[in-house]
Amino acid sequence: MNKQILENIMTDYNKKRLKAAREAEERKKKLYEAFPELEEADRQIMLLSIKLSKLFISAPDNLEEQVLQLRKDIENLKRKRSKTYEDNNIPKDYIDIRYECEKCSDTGYTADGKRCSCLNKQIISGLYNMSNMVHMLSKENFDTFDINVFSNEVYKNEKLTPKQNMYNILEAAEDFCNNFHRTGINLLFYGGTGLGKTFMCNCIAKVLIDREVSVLYQTSFSLFETVENHKFNKQSETEENRMYYNMIFECDLLIIDDLGTEFNNSFTNAELFNIINERLITEKKTIISTNLSLEQLAETYSDRIMSRVFNNFAPLKFYGKDLRWESK
Repeated sequence: MNKQILENIMTDYNKKRLKAAREAEERKKKLYEAFPELEEADRQIMLLSIKLSKLFISAPDNLEEQVLQLRKDIENLKRKRSKTYEDNNIPKDYIDIRYECEKCSDTGYTADGKRCSCLNKQIISGLYNMSNMVHMLSKENFDTFDINVFSNEVYKNEKLTPKQNMYNILEAAEDFCNNFHRTGINLLFYGGTGLGKTFMCNCIAKVLIDREVSVLYQTSFSLFETVENHKFNKQSETEENRMYYNMIFECDLLIIDDLGTEFNNSFTNAELFNIINERLITEKKTIISTNLSLEQLAETYSDRIMSRVFNNFAPLKFYGKDLRWESK
């Protein structure tokens, strides 16, 4: 993501804050016009609060007595104000600033300095718009999914036909979407090439993105390329790469496609464990898609990785004839 896009996002946040403040001021103006006593009460409360602050600075001999009296006066004014609100059915927060995102007050960052989920969603939206994913998801989604392309004939030693199996996978994928915020399930799609694994990932991504869930799709190769650039090229790292790296850990759903196609070594093993483990700890969802069998996965990746995967991911096997060749 280039600097200009990020600046545009932050400019939008600034516009939201100004809009919210302006609307709150307009509500206050209308309220004071209808109930002048409320304007006077708020003015007196402000003046007494200033006087109270000055007392602590000047520290007169009867400080405690004066502070007690001022606080009583302020409380009396607040009670009268509250009664006016109640008698006229005015919401208590009527003149409060109403931000689109209450978690970050439309700043993009929470009180602890971390990026808010709403900013993450906008960043990922920008990343998707820069890629071909928007066009891809418009073609590959549950609405365009055709169960009839899968064979209803027995395949090798499998108990279910590819079509019956795909019905089960489809049900699991839809359940994953519908219960995304309620369960801790992650998904492992495995099986040969051309069987619909990436298509199913895109189906899930489309539904969740439409529901304002932050979804990051990365092929295994691009995932580790992003990690490598962040780890070893920090001086020349692009803003786009830094965004991608942070999103790997912060997005609501990370989709790792084609796991096993990357150059496998101790570095990729360590980083894959770090990614999976960190996301499990923070209860972020992950989908892994691979052409490898479960046995091949166990042979390729460390015991620590496979322990996390086997214990925390629901394995869904894709099998049948390569649909890409069948369609030719």
